[in-house]
Amino acid sequence: MSSSNASNFEQIPVVDFSLLDGSLEQRNELILQLREVCHEVGFFYVTNHGLSRELCDRTLEVAGDFFALPMEAKRALDYRQSPSFRGYMSLGCENTGGRTDQREQIEFGVEAPPLPPPPDLPLPPYTRLCGPNQWPATEHCADFRPTLEEFMAGMEQLSRGLMRALALSLDLSEDYFDATFGDSPNVQMKIAKYPPLQALENGGVDEDGVPLLGVGAHSDSGYLSLLLQDGKGGLQAQNGAGQWIDVPPLPGAFVVNLGEMLQLATDGYYLATVHRVQNLPGNAPRISVPYFFNPRLDAFLDPVSLPQSLTWARPAPARESRTHDGENKFFQEYGANAFKSLARSHPEVMRRHHGDLFNIEDK
Repeated sequence: MSSSNASNFEQIPVVDFSLLDGSLEQRNELILQLREVCHEVGFFYVTNHGLSRELCDRTLEVAGDFFALPMEAKRALDYRQSPSFRGYMSLGCENTGGRTDQREQIEFGVEAPPLPPPPDLPLPPYTRLCGPNQWPATEHCADFRPTLEEFMAGMEQLSRGLMRALALSLDLSEDYFDATFGDSPNVQMKIAKYPPLQALENGGVDEDGVPLLGVGAHSDSGYLSLLLQDGKGGLQAQNGAGQWIDVPPLPGAFVVNLGEMLQLATDGYYLATVHRVQNLPGNAPRISVPYFFNPRLDAFLDPVSLPQSLTWARPAPARESRTHDGENKFFQEYGANAFKSLARSHPEVMRRHHGDLFNIEDK
């Protein structure tokens, strides 16, 4: 989806989440700020969020420890081994908009039992997104798994709180979205390493002289994205004028942005903002930990009946753009969208583990 309807913002707003538990006046201030930010920008920092600085620092530290492992140890967790699209992806394994992303990463989801082997793999296809994560051996990174699991638990609690605040910001009941996530939200998380420009081939440009990107311009596909980033920078969001606005690290804060499914659910009232990551000059890589909080896989995404109290501060998007992104059709059942997105990005996993499925095409 495009964020062309975003305002011409020049910086990313900061939301103090502790106001939700403050006085009635402070609570209302937060709710109104969230409405404005999500309607016109789609990107914000959240501070006083409840996760300790110590846990966040420890998460970045174990992420760096993982990427410092020998390549043999990282490749033992190759994502192509996982029917659930989990595991390690080396530099150049993923692309955005047809261009190779300049990062390496390891993907995680909700821990679940292994899937049965073919031909007993379950249907509908999105049920195959459930499964175990791949973790490095404890002799390599003893604190890696317990730290990330503690971090993921804290991020789920924060995400549920943010979704309740977003419901209030839409003049809905606080628990409006609770059933959408239930006891089994489709949580995804990755840790990513972006090498500095000096480490890229040809000085960080392709054969046509176009600068390479850590991740190309895109909007997230789900509901809610939260990002822990180190102090290097490189993240940018696109405003309504098409300008790229830096989203620099803010100590103690997470970056939050909304995804396409939430934009779709709110009929375009809330924005899924386009963003990208640049590889930067210097000697050290950038480490980040994006966390994606999404509905349970079998949730049907019925449009929100927006109260008349909500007014538009920008033109409403065209009706067809609310259910399609160009040729990309959005399905009402959340899991179908989630599986389609991963199937497109990782064809080798599809060939290895899901060859019984027909090619997933838009109708």
